[in-house]
Amino acid sequence: MKTKNNYHIRYWVLISGLLVSLASCKKFVEVPPPINQEVSSVVFKNDKSATAAVLGLYSQIMQGNESFLNGLFSVNGGLSADELLSGRGGDDNLFEQNGLTAATGSIDSKFWAAPYTYLYQINLTIEQLNSSSGLSIAVKQQLLGETKFMRALCYFYLTNTFGDVPLETSSDYHLNQSLPRAASAKVYDQILADLHDAQVLLSPDYQGSGPVRPNKWCATALLARTYLYQKKWAQADSAATAVIGSGTYTLEPDLNSVFLANSTEAILQFVPNQPTWNSSEGASFLGQGTSTPEYTITPFLANAFEAGDLREADWLTTLNVDGTDYRVPFKYKVGTTTNPPADEFNMVLRYAEQFLIRAEAKAQENDIPGAQADLNAIRQRAGLGNTTAADQASLLNAILHERQVEFFAEWGHRWFDLKRTDKANAVLGAEKPTWPSDGHAALYPVPLNQIKQNPFLTQNTGY
Repeated sequence: MKTKNNYHIRYWVLISGLLVSLASCKKFVEVPPPINQEVSSVVFKNDKSATAAVLGLYSQIMQGNESFLNGLFSVNGGLSADELLSGRGGDDNLFEQNGLTAATGSIDSKFWAAPYTYLYQINLTIEQLNSSSGLSIAVKQQLLGETKFMRALCYFYLTNTFGDVPLETSSDYHLNQSLPRAASAKVYDQILADLHDAQVLLSPDYQGSGPVRPNKWCATALLARTYLYQKKWAQADSAATAVIGSGTYTLEPDLNSVFLANSTEAILQFVPNQPTWNSSEGASFLGQGTSTPEYTITPFLANAFEAGDLREADWLTTLNVDGTDYRVPFKYKVGTTTNPPADEFNMVLRYAEQFLIRAEAKAQENDIPGAQADLNAIRQRAGLGNTTAADQASLLNAILHERQVEFFAEWGHRWFDLKRTDKANAVLGAEKPTWPSDGHAALYPVPLNQIKQNPFLTQNTGY
């Protein structure tokens, strides 16, 4: 874990800028007091400043390119699976070749330290919200719901990356610095508890302009995914059905509009805040469009599309650089540029996933017509005919394939799908000569630096 001072400094930097902007000409704080005193006496004193502190978390997430919850899993999950090739070298080669070690720098900084910094901020915020007497009931409930959703989101990606991880649910540094890894099942229990709380606390209506802050359906959508990963088919079916039946979302008929701001398919988006790019994926995959791209798609992804699949035409593009063609993901249309148009937001959760969650759950429940109907909804939007799969086994394979071409280069879906369906060894072992025969690369190594700081941490098998 990071030191106590680093956590506090980061939290202070995050909220102080927000408080200054809220205060206009009036200074909120002349000299920063100790963090707990400052947080309780200033940040959570009223609805406006407490809301600003929570919104600051989303702003912080969007500040880094290829950072935790902002493009990291789209890139590194794609490299670890069979979607992307890197021309950048360095750690990227280790992800692409499934050759990570405990000393790999980005594993420590991006995949471990960053989310635990967020979790410290989230846990401290939850504590201060619960103890504050200066907030309206409605705002307190909304902010508690948002922070519990965000805690669940962080732990979802942590446990699916490392397996067992320390389960920090308080801001007590002395406790957290020596926590052992909690079993993944226990982490999932916490995810479920937070999401159920968030469902109750959050309104079905969005706060502000568009789907840029969590609402009840965000919690329900992530709950559906969590149940799917746990193989709790009836619960996954029920949660996805609630989102689909809410009447809040529709599938965008034009694939080129799916990732635009306020897309009708967006369940949750984060707002960009960088001067030269909108989305981390757009910056990483497209760049400025005049130099060799850092990432290209693999032949395995290129060959996965059926003839006539509109996703191949609309969500892939070819960049010609010095006479050489490079095929790259094109879900986000804006790369790195001066003053990018503010019309693309970072898509966190989208409606299409709920259809494929429910399709898979229904197939596992042997509801063949129901699974076919949900799968066909996604296929038809992509310009394809109805599925020919008519039994459970073939339907499950068809759904996994549909997820491959629907969610490629998006939040690591392909990487996680191969792992949760126990197909990583068979698929990646056949495609990648560097895939280890024991399959240990399905979990990333616990960073050596963290083990040195906390002797109660253990290493994943194979590292």
